[in-house]
Amino acid sequence: MTTNLEFKAWSEVPRAVLTGFAQIMIQPSPLTGAAFIAAAIWNSYVIASFGVLGCLAGVLTALVLGYPRDERQNGLYGFNGALVGLGMSYFYEASPLLGLLVVAGGIASSIVMHRMLRLNMRPLTFPFVAVTWLLMVLSWITGALGSGAGTVTDQSEISALDALSLGIGQVLFQENIITGIVFLAAITMRDWTQGLYVMLATAVGLGVAYGAGFPVDAINLGLFGYNAVLCSILFAGRMLKDLFSAIAAIALSIMVVRLAHLVDVAALTFPFVLSSWLVLWIRGKVTRKTVQV
Repeated sequence: MTTNLEFKAWSEVPRAVLTGFAQIMIQPSPLTGAAFIAAAIWNSYVIASFGVLGCLAGVLTALVLGYPRDERQNGLYGFNGALVGLGMSYFYEASPLLGLLVVAGGIASSIVMHRMLRLNMRPLTFPFVAVTWLLMVLSWITGALGSGAGTVTDQSEISALDALSLGIGQVLFQENIITGIVFLAAITMRDWTQGLYVMLATAVGLGVAYGAGFPVDAINLGLFGYNAVLCSILFAGRMLKDLFSAIAAIALSIMVVRLAHLVDVAALTFPFVLSSWLVLWIRGKVTRKTVQV
């Protein structure tokens, strides 16, 4: 009996990996995860491979350490590891050392995720942010990893298609128009409300960034859109409070992204985490006051 249970647990790993990839955009669906992986491969099989590696490391860590099965199957221990792999392989050249660091990062992100869940926190992508920043600092100190991110060229004109599509694709560090469109289609097919919110978010990111005079090259790369996209999905709903919450989080995330650029720090998804935590906290306060009245 024990052997059968162990086999069943290990046989569920592929589904957990697919769902983990989908949960990068808060989509608890293995089919959506498969679409995300396929679209990422279309853009860069190298980055996609490191993403799968990080996701697998996180999922296996949760399995070996006996974390709750429902949490594993919902992909909660995969998406942060996937982001570690995607992000590190975007910023640094592929190498065996990078692979080891991605595995270590996937393991660490899974452990941090579990601890935050036990503390009744909303981890979101904070485990990814914390682990990746740490790995970046270590790389900077040791110089062990070669830079992999391309040089951003100065641009003077807005490319709406690039900015809108990459604003979605950059959630998974994908700089490809088709990849971004596939991500949008996969989300919309699962939940059309979230699809509409995603389109709103990437459009707002473009409009606010351009109106505020932010760098055009960064706008065209979707750098002011992807955190907004994550905020929009988290708060997507059909009530006015959902729309207001999404807009507030989107606006705040854009400002935090700009601040990160000014201090020359990789923003990653920290603007999404910070703005979402703040809006969730405010909503909680308002709800409690309403109940008391």
